[in-house]
Amino acid sequence: MSSLKLKLAFLNSQPELEKKLIFFEPHTISSSEFQKNNHSIEILVVQANQAHLQQLSQTLRQKKLKSEISKIILTFDSQSTLHLKTTDYNLIQPDFVIDAQKLTPDFLHQIWFDINQSEQDESYLNLSNELNSQYEIIKLELEKRLQEKSKNLIESRQQISEISHRLEFLRKTLYVTSKVKNLEQAELELNELLSQQNKVTWLKIIQKKDELQFETDLGIEFKSTFFKNEIQINQQTYLIYFFKAEKKAFKKMDTDYFKKLTETLQINLSRYDHLLSLQQSERLFDLAFHSSPHYIMVIDQNYQVLQANLAIEKVLKENSDKTKCFELLFNRKTPCAGCKLGDKFQIQNELQTFRVQSNSFNLNEDDETSYWIHLYEDISEQISLENKFQQSARLAELGLVSSSIAHELNNPLGGIISYIQIMKMELPQAHPFQTDLEMMNQTALRMKKIIEDLLIFSRKENILQFENVSLYQMLLKNLDLLQMQLKKENLKISIKEPETDLTHSISNLHFRNSIHLVFQYFLQKLKF
Repeated sequence: MSSLKLKLAFLNSQPELEKKLIFFEPHTISSSEFQKNNHSIEILVVQANQAHLQQLSQTLRQKKLKSEISKIILTFDSQSTLHLKTTDYNLIQPDFVIDAQKLTPDFLHQIWFDINQSEQDESYLNLSNELNSQYEIIKLELEKRLQEKSKNLIESRQQISEISHRLEFLRKTLYVTSKVKNLEQAELELNELLSQQNKVTWLKIIQKKDELQFETDLGIEFKSTFFKNEIQINQQTYLIYFFKAEKKAFKKMDTDYFKKLTETLQINLSRYDHLLSLQQSERLFDLAFHSSPHYIMVIDQNYQVLQANLAIEKVLKENSDKTKCFELLFNRKTPCAGCKLGDKFQIQNELQTFRVQSNSFNLNEDDETSYWIHLYEDISEQISLENKFQQSARLAELGLVSSSIAHELNNPLGGIISYIQIMKMELPQAHPFQTDLEMMNQTALRMKKIIEDLLIFSRKENILQFENVSLYQMLLKNLDLLQMQLKKENLKISIKEPETDLTHSISNLHFRNSIHLVFQYFLQKLKF
């Protein structure tokens, strides 16, 4: 058999590829020629779509093992059906499987570069083998020394591995204890963790009061070694039992770990309970803060509103561009008159009066920045009621005084009127004193009428007594009593006399008191 040395060869004709790669002077080998002759082929291109390729797979396998072929490229047509079986592919073991359209000169150049590189590597390998044989003796000596160092190194690695394992286990323990929220969850999570690490067979958490009964049951039902430790949660004492089956004793390292685990669990659960308590307190504070019907806000030293309750939300929506308390509540450009940060004070806004409680606080002890919480209470109605009560008290005192005066004046005035009548009867009708006596009589009668009005004003009427009176005349009489107050306030009341006088059945005293209260109300409003 003749031996052919080829750089690029095609197994069976592939006209398109041969034309494409004609620069490399490819050689086409038929199937029969390939099986009969020996070859030395650097790159063999085989078409995977050939139906008879399965007959050549064994031959390709043998030639590849004998190094007659350096590289096998298996090409296929992506638009044709692939007839290659898995068994044939495993026998051939191509170096590349590529679409025929992607087989380019650059791709072949790269393959040849790899082939040359492999040959160089083989040469270097042979050279290296020669050098290795020379240094074999040195190697044996070094190995002897390395064995001793390796032994020490292995022991060190074992120690490091144990420490790493222990640290990882502690990390997992800290993670589990930090995420649990109650003892039931802690028991479940720790059982899973410790049993996986073969630390315990099982773990149980019970209350301190159940200790005796629990251990009595254990003595009957279980043959286990256990270690227990106390844990304090919410001023209650619990016991954590660590069990090991088949009466295997715990090591001191394990018991120390159990103690640390109990301490960590107690700290984390206490911290979580404290957090829940703080959250509950915060919710209660927010509820109290926002449920108040009064304005409540937190301001800084520049009167900037930092936080406000729901009662101010409507005001905030209407004045979103205003950020200071006096702008927001009272639409002012400067701080309110009488404002005293950290003290009690009152603010007058038109007809409204606010009582303000201002308290200062700091976010923490080291922070020098002060803040103030203001509580605004509208006391306008309260002040109005107080004024009404004061006015009623004054009226009651005035009624008492007027009653005393009226009684003191009424008796002598009655005598004066009687004597004037006697004098008029004794003197002739044409006497010049008759005019003076009549004037004195009219003056005395007018005074008597005023005294009667004072008695009516000061009288307490428990039973309503109705009588027909003129409403206009009743109004005029009430104005007469207010003349001094009107002059003091520099006010004048003008009344247009009605065309027809209206009479009505009313309680004289109650109607006059009602008119008086109406006038007092409007006089109070006029002051503002």
